[in-house]
Amino acid sequence: MKKIISIILAVIMISGCALISDAADTSAKLYGTYGDGMLFQQNKDAVFAGIAPSGAVISAELYGKDGNIVASGESTASADGTFEVSFAAPEGGYNEYIVILKENSAEFERLENIVFGELWLSSGQSNMQYPLSQDKDGAEMFSDSEKLSKWLRVLLVPAYCEDIVEKTYADPQQDIMGAKWVTGENPAVYSMSAVAYHFAAKLMDELDMPVGILNASLGGSAIESWLSREAIDGDDAVRNSLVSRKRYIERSDWSESKQNIYVDMTANYNHKIEALRHFNPSGMIWYQGETDLSSGVSHADYGAMYDLMQRSYSELFGYENELMPFICTQLAAYLYSDEGYNLIDWNINYCKIQAAQPDSRAVVAIYDVPLTYIPEAGPIHPECKKEIGERMAFAAKGLVYGEGDVYTAATVKKAEIRDGSVYVTLENTGSGIYCGGDELYGFAVCGAGGVYVQADAEITASDTVRVWSDSVENPVSASYAYCVSNMRSNLYAASDMPVSPFVTDKSVGTHYWADRSWTDCGDEYTWHVMRGIELNKDYSSWRSEGAELTFESGIMNVSSEAEFTLSPVLNYEKNSKFDDTDNDYSDYGKMSVLIRNNGSEPVEIGSVKIYKSDFIWYSPAADGTRGVEASIPADGQWHTVTFDLNRLYLFGNEGGAGSPCRRLGKVTEIRFEFVNTESTDISIDSIRFAPDTSDGRIHFDPDESTLDTFAEKLTAIFTKALGLIISVFR
Repeated sequence: MKKIISIILAVIMISGCALISDAADTSAKLYGTYGDGMLFQQNKDAVFAGIAPSGAVISAELYGKDGNIVASGESTASADGTFEVSFAAPEGGYNEYIVILKENSAEFERLENIVFGELWLSSGQSNMQYPLSQDKDGAEMFSDSEKLSKWLRVLLVPAYCEDIVEKTYADPQQDIMGAKWVTGENPAVYSMSAVAYHFAAKLMDELDMPVGILNASLGGSAIESWLSREAIDGDDAVRNSLVSRKRYIERSDWSESKQNIYVDMTANYNHKIEALRHFNPSGMIWYQGETDLSSGVSHADYGAMYDLMQRSYSELFGYENELMPFICTQLAAYLYSDEGYNLIDWNINYCKIQAAQPDSRAVVAIYDVPLTYIPEAGPIHPECKKEIGERMAFAAKGLVYGEGDVYTAATVKKAEIRDGSVYVTLENTGSGIYCGGDELYGFAVCGAGGVYVQADAEITASDTVRVWSDSVENPVSASYAYCVSNMRSNLYAASDMPVSPFVTDKSVGTHYWADRSWTDCGDEYTWHVMRGIELNKDYSSWRSEGAELTFESGIMNVSSEAEFTLSPVLNYEKNSKFDDTDNDYSDYGKMSVLIRNNGSEPVEIGSVKIYKSDFIWYSPAADGTRGVEASIPADGQWHTVTFDLNRLYLFGNEGGAGSPCRRLGKVTEIRFEFVNTESTDISIDSIRFAPDTSDGRIHFDPDESTLDTFAEKLTAIFTKALGLIISVFR
């Protein structure tokens, strides 16, 4: 019996030693950027990395459903205690695999539900970080607990890494604490980027292939935070730019407890990008720039950093002798300045950046995307991300997958001036440009004086649009969608991709045309981009006292049984103009109104009152007369009624001084007063302004024969005197 017990104890001890030995032999560990349900880029090396004892033999084996090894690889851990092992990834598809990793032939990691397909990096700031759960389309799916496709695979890189509270690393990290792979069936997937989701969903459908996303963004981050120190120090232009802006931080000056993860150079690269180097993404989608635009980074400096990012990421992710494909989006409408033109210039600059490397870059335009937002996110974060992601997917299909020659927003190729028009020829138009509605909106032209006015436009060829205005005989430049509130602009090309905003000649611009949608009389409501969070919304385009307004087929119809007034809505509240609206009318000499009288009696406009304040207003003379009245005959035809903005009568007194349009630097209200006392039925369309061509002097009307009483004559004299005083002290 003692002998039997001794044998049993010996077996137990041997087994225990074997277990201890196995534990000691399997101390290798994968980095946290690997996990069950992950996706590897097809047809490239699938690389596994982690830590292991120096000299340990690390192997990786890929098993198919039948239990057979499909691919394998082996390597030896380095002296620094890290390892990389790889095998050739198979063609992508709907097959699930198991990967077993071994250290000295002992298994230390088993990854299940592994697939191969198309892998992309998504990065940027808050509009890229914006989660699917709050996206206009994703919110409903999230609320219904809808499971997404099992073939969607996402590496969720924490926006705020677990250790970020303690420190911001000065050096690139080899792993990412808290990173986790999830499939579309995992509820956690709703925290991924909404833009990246719609991008991936569209690609899965179009390519019939699983798609993976390396989801790494941070709201409020500057582009230099996504660059490595090695890259910055190797690029004199970028380094000198950071030094001149006092944004360069020496390694010796870096304080891990004080540095800013959002804007300090290298911070996000160190936390989120370097650790992804073992993957082989097909490209990157990028939604970023709001922070740099707000902080005044120049176009040249941003372009240099973008260029450096692409070159350094190409090297990081193994692109030999070629550049990693980069797809970016222009920015959504938001007020970065009083006029908003710096936003449009910034968006145009994205196209210039793309044109510098057209074979590896694409940019999508998004100014037509709705600007609705949830209060918690604020107006800088529109909730509609589907259009953006799908346009990026369209760009990827052409840029990376060879499906079509066009993959970026159309831009100006050349502009020719002839026959009183500007002919703009575009490039990257694919099958041709087209109007996204009944007529084109968003165009303006200017003459040599540089004052732009709203223009007509027509498509004359598959890549050319003619732009003109009857009020500008000799145009020198044309613009399109060149204002912050440009959602009405509707010229498209290449599979519903909006044409990029443009100005054909920036050298002559002195007063650009900010879209005043009320002038087309076709929309009951207008979205306004405002600084106050609660103020960004739709507002009525027109209001009336005494009449009913209806809008149909781009025309405003007005019906009334008595006197009434019509006014475009220029203010969101009394004396508080819309932030995105230009209230300067001082450069316009004429205002014309297209009116049709649908009734049986003439319709009379008693006057147009243009208010500078609650107490001061002018009435312009009807063109060709000294009177402020105008009549529209009852013939059912369209008539153009023109008012002379250089014959402005203070308080409407026709016997006073005719002031020039320079009085109209700040307009608070424009009121059309109709004096009919019987039934009125009219239609109004196309209110247009023409550039001022006058000498700008005050005109006096000595002929007071039209005045009937002594009181009227006395008022005229007083008005002249008051007009002179105002002209001096205005």
